[in-house]
Amino acid sequence: MNRHLKHNKWNHYYEWVKDYAPEIMLGLKYLFPFILIVLAAISMGQFSYFLVGLFELASIIIITNIIFTRHELWAYVFNCLALLVFNIQFFVLYFGGSFVSLVMLTNVDSLGALSGKMPLYLFGILLMLAVTFLPIMELEFPFEHAKMLSVVVICDLIFTLFVGNGYSAAFGVFDIFQQYADNRQLRNKIADQDNVAKTFYQSGIQDAVAKPDSLKEKPNVILIFVEGLSQNIIDDRQKIMPNVAKLQDQSLQFKNYYNHTFATYRGLIGQLFSGYQLENYDKNNLVSMQSVFANQGYQTSFINTEPENTQFTSYLENLGYNNVISDSSKTSGSENTLSDKEAFEKLYSTISEQNASGQPFFTTMYTFGTHMSLDSSDKKYGDGKTPFLNKFYNFDYQFNEFMKKFNSSSLADNTMIVFTTDHSTYMDNDYSEAFPNYQRDNGDVDKIPLFIYYKGITPQTVDVQGRNSLDMAPTIFDYLDISASNYFLGVSLFMPKENNNNYDTVFHDNSNLLSTDGAAITSLTESQQSIIENQLTKYFAAKEEVVSK
Repeated sequence: MNRHLKHNKWNHYYEWVKDYAPEIMLGLKYLFPFILIVLAAISMGQFSYFLVGLFELASIIIITNIIFTRHELWAYVFNCLALLVFNIQFFVLYFGGSFVSLVMLTNVDSLGALSGKMPLYLFGILLMLAVTFLPIMELEFPFEHAKMLSVVVICDLIFTLFVGNGYSAAFGVFDIFQQYADNRQLRNKIADQDNVAKTFYQSGIQDAVAKPDSLKEKPNVILIFVEGLSQNIIDDRQKIMPNVAKLQDQSLQFKNYYNHTFATYRGLIGQLFSGYQLENYDKNNLVSMQSVFANQGYQTSFINTEPENTQFTSYLENLGYNNVISDSSKTSGSENTLSDKEAFEKLYSTISEQNASGQPFFTTMYTFGTHMSLDSSDKKYGDGKTPFLNKFYNFDYQFNEFMKKFNSSSLADNTMIVFTTDHSTYMDNDYSEAFPNYQRDNGDVDKIPLFIYYKGITPQTVDVQGRNSLDMAPTIFDYLDISASNYFLGVSLFMPKENNNNYDTVFHDNSNLLSTDGAAITSLTESQQSIIENQLTKYFAAKEEVVSK
């Protein structure tokens, strides 16, 4: 009897689901983007994302219904495409901290670096696709479609007018196409430029500070680029990087110093050549740090922590170092990279060999272990449950182990360490959760570390008031009293800020052109933007010219 009743009960549920299947699927189809809107708004801490997102989702639903009354197939096509773009925008906003940008699209070949969360991303993408392409049906509204759409669109436009179009997923798509069109137009302008390298030529490097007596004639120089490190992570009260913070306080450090571009490919070459980059893999034929050091008799090398990444390896080989050191015998890090432990072990063994040769060296290394989405493969922070904190804590530990060996060796007697990053930490969901009280105006630009350390240095803090990483190369050469003809856009940070440099407070990437002057991120004035864009066009053409170094 009970079994019979139970069987009838399940039959009833089955028939109910069968009868209401279209409504259920349509409900799921629209529930998914609604949940994405809520999650993204909470993650970003901005109610505006929720309201604008709700208006735009409602617009998609109403327009679908209007088309459905005329042609069901075209209504389905529009609905799926519009929802796909909408869902992708809010999916990326939730996990990545911003809508899709041209910078993201130009770095799509680096998706392997997201392997730390790849299973989660893949599950989310598959779920999104499955829900997006569910069937549709006509909905009954109490008011005329045209009136409802008008009200929703007008409300959306009015609200967006007050809060800004940065909260609009639809505008985000338009912005990508606009940026792409501008990029193509810029390419055409660059092609029209001829013999413009002389515009940026300088016969020497500023001499604004005397080389310290505690440094020998030609000290070895180690340049360490940490993957994506904002200064606030070092300063944070959670003491995520206590060893780096301690060494920074014992060094010559530059305060209120910003990255001038984003992301890694632009950040490394941009600092080494003191210039900007239009595309990731564009070559720069102008003067670089490594070419100046080589002309001073230094052996120059770059330690490749991604030896099995052919694109990155080719990129490094085009930078003009005497030697790119690629050793894949120890690659326990994500995507067959050197973990930060292995990287610093490789750095120490490399400089030990170089030091034994008697020739001064300029050795550069970019670490990979703090890349977004990754966890530490070695040391953990606290209970180890927060991958974001683990990876920076692990870097701090491994760097300190390197410094212990360095300071106890003969290397410390004649070697200077320059510590910085390729760019600021990307402001994704993990970053926002780790530092909920730290406010940033832009996910691509932020204050970053730059400090110089060697045995016997007198600790000093220089407030550079918003100047950026274009100035790193000329600053190092100024400090070492090395001068050479160059095409650097930056100037020494020891120069007074009133040097009227047009570039060293300007951030540029595919998506942004911003000012960091006065240690505040703002938009450029129209006149400033016009000047910078004109000069960038010339520079992008100049760096493709073959010049005498």
